[in-house]
Amino acid sequence: MSNERTNGYADAVVAVATAEDALEAVESELLTVARAVDANEDLRRQLTDLHLPVGRRLTFVESEVLAAAHPATRSVLAMIIAADRVGDLTAIAERVSERTAARRDAELAEVYVAVPLDDARKQALKDALERSTGKKLELKVYVDENVVGGVRAKIGDTVIDGSLANRLGNLRTRLGG
Repeated sequence: MSNERTNGYADAVVAVATAEDALEAVESELLTVARAVDANEDLRRQLTDLHLPVGRRLTFVESEVLAAAHPATRSVLAMIIAADRVGDLTAIAERVSERTAARRDAELAEVYVAVPLDDARKQALKDALERSTGKKLELKVYVDENVVGGVRAKIGDTVIDGSLANRLGNLRTRLGG
């Protein structure tokens, strides 16, 4: 999907969410749904199957899975499904998060950790990343079993990989093996 189209959908999502006074909820829920769709091959296949009538694909929006979601989140998901853009959902959700962070004069930092972090650890991590980048950041923390230990952070085009796997790989490289 072109950046222009992704940006257009992200702008539409932000406009709908802002009009509904639900930008934070929509931004967070959309990212969560995007990650869930990415992680579930069956769900992704069902939502992207153009042989299924759009009405059947739209039943996901009204499913029990999204019962607690804000109505604006369900509306923008319906728009994305009806436009056959579910394959671009993650990119759209990320752009929405970037725009939401920018509205708070911050930059989005996607952080991947091995285990859930409590609020104190999230704040300490945020403080450390802000010191190292010199930027005000808004953290989105995701648990990723591929991060065996440590942290991997993506801030714009910059990736800070302090994961144990990366550190071991670097050590292997330095040792010539």
